[in-house]
Amino acid sequence: MVIGLSPPHFHYDVLTTAFRILKREAPYASSAESPPLIATHKAKYIANSLNQLSLGPGPFVSALESAADVRAIVVGKPTQTFFQLVISSLDFPDSAETDGKIAIIGDDVEADLGEGAIELGLWRVLGLFNSFIKSSKLELIDSRFFCSVKTGKYRPGDETKTDNPPDEVVDSFASLVDRLISTGASSSS
Repeated sequence: MVIGLSPPHFHYDVLTTAFRILKREAPYASSAESPPLIATHKAKYIANSLNQLSLGPGPFVSALESAADVRAIVVGKPTQTFFQLVISSLDFPDSAETDGKIAIIGDDVEADLGEGAIELGLWRVLGLFNSFIKSSKLELIDSRFFCSVKTGKYRPGDETKTDNPPDEVVDSFASLVDRLISTGASSSS
Protein backbone atom coordinates (compact mmCIF):
# COMPACT_ATOMS: atom_id res chain seq x y z
CA MET A 1 0.00 0.00 0.00
CA VAL A 2 1.61 3.28 -1.12
CA ILE A 3 0.37 6.66 0.06
CA GLY A 4 1.63 9.63 -1.92
CA LEU A 5 0.38 13.12 -2.54
CA SER A 6 -3.00 12.66 -4.19
CA PRO A 7 -5.49 15.02 -2.53
CA PRO A 8 -8.49 13.88 -4.63
CA HIS A 9 -8.07 10.41 -3.12
CA PHE A 10 -7.94 11.53 0.50
CA HIS A 11 -11.54 10.86 1.37
CA TYR A 12 -13.47 8.39 3.48
CA ASP A 13 -14.21 5.73 0.87
CA VAL A 14 -10.63 5.47 -0.42
CA LEU A 15 -9.12 5.52 3.07
CA THR A 16 -11.59 2.88 4.25
CA THR A 17 -10.57 0.66 1.34
CA ALA A 18 -6.90 1.22 2.23
CA PHE A 19 -7.67 0.34 5.85
CA ARG A 20 -9.46 -2.87 4.80
CA ILE A 21 -6.52 -3.88 2.61
CA LEU A 22 -4.09 -3.31 5.50
CA LYS A 23 -6.34 -5.33 7.85
CA ARG A 24 -6.88 -8.06 5.18
CA GLU A 25 -10.65 -7.70 5.38
CA ALA A 26 -12.79 -9.41 2.75
CA PRO A 27 -12.48 -9.16 -0.18
CA TYR A 28 -8.78 -8.25 0.39
CA ALA A 29 -7.83 -11.30 2.49
CA SER A 30 -5.90 -13.10 -0.25
CA SER A 31 -2.69 -13.46 1.78
CA ALA A 32 -1.82 -14.18 5.37
CA GLU A 33 0.49 -11.15 5.60
CA SER A 34 -0.61 -7.55 5.68
CA PRO A 35 0.94 -5.45 2.93
CA PRO A 36 3.41 -2.81 4.07
CA LEU A 37 2.21 0.78 4.36
CA ILE A 38 4.64 2.94 2.40
CA ALA A 39 4.47 6.74 2.49
CA THR A 40 6.33 9.07 0.17
CA HIS A 41 6.35 11.55 3.07
CA LYS A 42 4.27 12.53 6.08
CA ALA A 43 3.92 16.29 5.66
CA LYS A 44 1.09 17.55 7.83
CA TYR A 45 -0.02 20.11 5.28
CA ILE A 46 0.68 21.41 1.80
CA ALA A 47 0.01 24.67 -0.03
CA ASN A 48 -2.26 24.72 -3.05
CA SER A 49 -1.76 26.87 -6.15
CA LEU A 50 -3.37 29.82 -4.31
CA ASN A 51 -0.92 29.36 -1.40
CA GLN A 52 -3.75 28.17 0.86
CA LEU A 53 -2.91 25.46 3.36
CA SER A 54 -4.54 22.05 2.90
CA LEU A 55 -4.07 18.73 4.66
CA GLY A 56 -1.05 16.81 3.41
CA PRO A 57 -0.64 13.04 3.38
CA GLY A 58 0.70 12.90 6.96
CA PRO A 59 -2.65 12.97 8.78
CA PHE A 60 -4.01 10.27 6.47
CA VAL A 61 -0.94 8.08 6.91
CA SER A 62 -1.17 8.56 10.69
CA ALA A 63 -4.87 7.62 10.63
CA LEU A 64 -4.11 4.42 8.71
CA GLU A 65 -1.20 3.60 11.05
CA SER A 66 -3.45 4.00 14.07
CA ALA A 67 -6.52 2.23 12.71
CA ALA A 68 -4.69 -0.71 11.10
CA ASP A 69 -2.06 -0.97 13.88
CA VAL A 70 0.85 -0.73 11.42
CA ARG A 71 3.83 1.56 11.06
CA ALA A 72 4.43 3.32 7.75
CA ILE A 73 7.76 3.08 5.98
CA VAL A 74 8.60 6.63 4.90
CA VAL A 75 10.78 6.63 1.78
CA GLY A 76 11.14 10.36 1.05
CA LYS A 77 12.00 13.52 2.91
CA PRO A 78 13.08 13.98 5.61
CA THR A 79 14.50 10.47 6.14
CA GLN A 80 18.24 10.02 6.45
CA THR A 81 18.11 7.27 3.81
CA PHE A 82 16.55 9.66 1.28
CA PHE A 83 19.18 12.36 1.87
CA GLN A 84 22.05 9.86 1.83
CA LEU A 85 20.84 8.50 -1.52
CA VAL A 86 20.81 12.00 -3.01
CA ILE A 87 24.15 12.96 -1.48
CA SER A 88 25.76 9.76 -2.75
CA SER A 89 24.68 10.72 -6.27
CA LEU A 90 26.66 14.00 -6.04
CA ASP A 91 30.21 14.15 -7.34
CA PHE A 92 32.14 14.51 -4.06
CA PRO A 93 35.70 13.22 -3.79
CA ASP A 94 35.79 10.19 -1.47
CA SER A 95 37.82 12.17 1.06
CA ALA A 96 35.61 15.28 0.98
CA GLU A 97 34.19 16.50 4.28
CA THR A 98 30.54 17.32 3.55
CA ASP A 99 29.24 18.12 7.04
CA GLY A 100 27.74 21.61 6.98
CA LYS A 101 28.53 22.09 3.28
CA ILE A 102 25.33 20.59 1.92
CA ALA A 103 22.14 22.56 2.38
CA ILE A 104 18.57 21.35 2.38
CA ILE A 105 16.30 24.26 1.63
CA GLY A 106 12.57 24.05 2.10
CA ASP A 107 9.39 25.63 3.33
CA ASP A 108 8.52 23.06 6.05
CA VAL A 109 10.76 22.88 9.12
CA GLU A 110 9.64 19.32 9.89
CA ALA A 111 8.83 17.69 6.54
CA ASP A 112 11.78 19.22 4.65
CA LEU A 113 14.37 20.01 7.31
CA GLY A 114 13.74 17.43 10.03
CA GLU A 115 15.04 13.98 10.97
CA GLY A 116 17.63 12.97 8.36
CA ALA A 117 18.76 16.53 7.63
CA ILE A 118 19.49 16.97 11.34
CA GLU A 119 21.11 13.53 11.71
CA LEU A 120 23.43 14.18 8.74
CA GLY A 121 24.40 17.68 9.89
CA LEU A 122 23.05 19.37 6.76
CA TRP A 123 22.75 23.15 6.64
CA ARG A 124 18.99 23.62 7.05
CA VAL A 125 17.46 26.72 5.45
CA LEU A 126 13.77 27.59 5.88
CA GLY A 127 11.87 30.14 3.85
CA LEU A 128 9.01 31.18 1.63
CA PHE A 129 9.82 30.13 -1.90
CA ASN A 130 6.59 30.41 -3.87
CA SER A 131 7.63 33.67 -5.53
CA PHE A 132 10.66 32.02 -7.15
CA ILE A 133 9.74 28.41 -7.91
CA LYS A 134 6.16 27.40 -8.62
CA SER A 135 6.45 23.60 -8.44
CA SER A 136 8.28 20.97 -6.46
CA LYS A 137 11.69 20.28 -7.91
CA LEU A 138 15.28 19.52 -7.06
CA GLU A 139 17.97 22.07 -7.78
CA LEU A 140 21.69 21.45 -7.86
CA ILE A 141 23.77 24.57 -7.40
CA ASP A 142 27.46 23.79 -7.67
CA SER A 143 28.28 20.32 -6.39
CA ARG A 144 27.97 21.33 -2.78
CA PHE A 145 24.42 22.52 -2.25
CA PHE A 146 21.44 20.18 -2.42
CA CYS A 147 18.23 22.17 -2.31
CA SER A 148 14.75 20.75 -2.06
CA VAL A 149 12.34 23.56 -2.84
CA LYS A 150 8.56 23.40 -2.75
CA THR A 151 5.93 26.06 -3.20
CA GLY A 152 5.51 28.29 -0.19
CA LYS A 153 3.62 26.81 2.71
CA TYR A 154 5.99 28.53 5.14
CA ARG A 155 4.24 30.86 7.54
CA PRO A 156 6.01 33.38 9.81
CA GLY A 157 6.85 31.71 13.10
CA ASP A 158 7.17 28.16 11.69
CA GLU A 159 10.84 28.19 12.68
CA THR A 160 9.88 28.40 16.37
CA LYS A 161 7.50 25.42 16.27
CA THR A 162 10.24 22.83 16.67
CA ASP A 163 12.94 21.79 19.11
CA ASN A 164 15.35 21.82 16.15
CA PRO A 165 15.10 25.28 14.57
CA PRO A 166 16.63 25.75 11.12
CA ASP A 167 20.16 27.07 10.73
CA GLU A 168 18.86 29.99 8.68
CA VAL A 169 15.56 31.57 7.64
CA VAL A 170 15.43 33.45 4.33
CA ASP A 171 12.86 35.56 2.53
CA SER A 172 13.40 33.95 -0.86
CA PHE A 173 15.48 31.38 -2.67
CA ALA A 174 16.80 34.13 -4.96
CA SER A 175 18.08 36.18 -2.01
CA LEU A 176 19.89 33.13 -0.64
CA VAL A 177 21.57 32.45 -4.00
CA ASP A 178 22.52 36.14 -4.35
CA ARG A 179 24.07 36.12 -0.86
CA LEU A 180 26.01 32.91 -1.56
CA ILE A 181 27.34 34.35 -4.81
CA SER A 182 28.27 37.69 -3.24
CA THR A 183 30.13 36.04 -0.36
CA GLY A 184 31.92 33.63 -2.69
CA ALA A 185 30.35 30.58 -1.03
CA SER A 186 29.52 28.94 -4.35
CA SER A 187 33.06 29.22 -5.71
CA SER A 188 35.12 28.23 -2.68
CA SER A 189 36.06 24.64 -1.97
